[in-house]
Amino acid sequence: MAEQQDREFFRNYMIVIGLIGVMIIAFIIFAMSFGSRDSSYIEERADEVANMTQPFGSVRTDGQAIVEEEVIQSEPATAETAVAEPEDLGKKIYSGLCFSCHGTGLPNIPQLGDTTAWESRIALGSALLYERAITGFTGESGMPMPARGGNPALSDEEIQAAVDYMVVNSQ
Repeated sequence: MAEQQDREFFRNYMIVIGLIGVMIIAFIIFAMSFGSRDSSYIEERADEVANMTQPFGSVRTDGQAIVEEEVIQSEPATAETAVAEPEDLGKKIYSGLCFSCHGTGLPNIPQLGDTTAWESRIALGSALLYERAITGFTGESGMPMPARGGNPALSDEEIQAAVDYMVVNSQ
């Protein structure tokens, strides 16, 4: 009886394995017949992809001629345009970091443009405001001003520019 069951199991096992093999062969034939494209379509598609992914410009080395059509008329860059204005630097630092406390309405923190809140602080002088912004400060309200606004990577000049920006816009 056990021998009969073994034969039946082996026969069923071989049928299943055979069906799986036939299905694999059918899928391969199906994929090859419907998945292949003619060479003209492949070339057309390759040209289309190359046109869509070509770079915007190219690097020129000395000695190469510039075609007149490719020349873009613009003012030459000068050292003055490369350096950010202090007001722009202050605005950039304020917008990127200081705004999170001084522009969101947090209580007991002087907000940009609030002349009453800034009046007493401005009266202390720029030197003290710079020092407090650079080293950190906890005022009477108990709200701490973290050193460098919480970003130790900022330079003294960047902190001073941000303080100047807030003072100018809060007078």
